[in-house]
Amino acid sequence: MHGLAYDEVHDEIVIPSPLAQAVLVFRGAAQGEEPPLRVIQGPHTGIVGTGYGALDTVSVDGENNEIYLPVASNQVLVFDRMANGDVAPKRVLGGPDTQIRYPVPADQGPLPPVAIDALHNLLVVKSTWPRGTTPSYLIFDRTASGNTKPLRVIHGPRAAIGGGNQIQIYPPKGWIIGGATGPGPSIGIWSINNDGDVAPRWRIPVNKLTGLNVNGVGIDPIHKEVMVPTGNGNVVMTFFFPEIFE
Repeated sequence: MHGLAYDEVHDEIVIPSPLAQAVLVFRGAAQGEEPPLRVIQGPHTGIVGTGYGALDTVSVDGENNEIYLPVASNQVLVFDRMANGDVAPKRVLGGPDTQIRYPVPADQGPLPPVAIDALHNLLVVKSTWPRGTTPSYLIFDRTASGNTKPLRVIHGPRAAIGGGNQIQIYPPKGWIIGGATGPGPSIGIWSINNDGDVAPRWRIPVNKLTGLNVNGVGIDPIHKEVMVPTGNGNVVMTFFFPEIFE
């Protein structure tokens, strides 16, 4: 796996299991050899993996009691938080009009997770296909399903959306925080109201400042910090960034 999610509302840890083609939910204080509270697994779930990057990232919306799982079939599966066993998704978002595209199997890349803005009732999906082109942020109504067009699409050379396997949203200010390009691997901040080829409002030039790459992003609103993990030496960099929290 390349990610997990923490449900701070219910104090639960949600973990995707690619090899088991399942989603596992543990109590927040779980430790050692402890069984999960719930397991979403079986043919009715639609969680069908491949030998490549799939089923490895997950997101949770504790306020609306939902679990979101991107799958390699260019879909986002949405399950009830309390789902257990061979349970069908409550919604499936996917189809040509959604513009959701993930790497083809030959790329063997992890799927980026989605991000949920419960305050504004929005869902942000990062579309990474085709490789070699600028990725997109697709902004949907949170409850969108089927072959639904996004409300807005952030995409283009000025938008400079880059790599990284995580997206964060800071709902009080409506910011999307994720990987960006230029100069080098960076962190960018866009608005949930952006549409089209819109440049990030701010950018942290991580690689230029540290010489390290960007593998993801986390935010700490209490201390007004942005945290960036990297595979270069297994380092986590922390940047003080009060502008996005004030």
